Amino acid sequence: MRHPLRAPSPFARNLHVLSKVMTWKHLLAGIIGFTFGFWFCMPRQTQLLPRYEVLVTDSEGQGIAAAPVIQRRQDFAVTGLTTTIATADTYGRAAFPAIAARTSPLLRAILCTRLMAQNGIHTPCGYSHQITVDFPNRTESNRTYDPLPLKARGGLIHITMNPPRP
Repeated sequence: MRHPLRAPSPFARNLHVLSKVMTWKHLLAGIIGFTFGFWFCMPRQTQLLPRYEVLVTDSEGQGIAAAPVIQRRQDFAVTGLTTTIATADTYGRAAFPAIAARTSPLLRAILCTRLMAQNGIHTPCGYSHQITVDFPNRTESNRTYDPLPLKARGGLIHITMNPPRP
């Protein structure tokens, strides 16, 4: 109980006013805002590119050994341009592991906005990749893509190479 001769402190007076103004809706909005802000700013492991397995064969279905398979990946908002070269084994198989980076959605949005400010509104902000086979005296005649039968994301790319026509 308050002493009858003492005036309430300014803090207690402000707390009483705040309790009339702040309702449960304000508290809920504050908690949701904090949670969303925490999620948006917190860096996390993000998969930029799934894993790919490449099978390089000739027109008869035989694997081409020692074929250099090149993966060019460009992530416009995180890592830039990366080139990876894998050599096919004796059965014509080459594998590229999944590529992940630690980033936050806010950082990706800031970097994307910076790219748009530098290069224009039509600047891409995602990633693009290309897998090619650079084998002498052969050209690519067919390419098929199938998802890998595993739980992880990824794909099997079957590339058929033929000798060039005279």
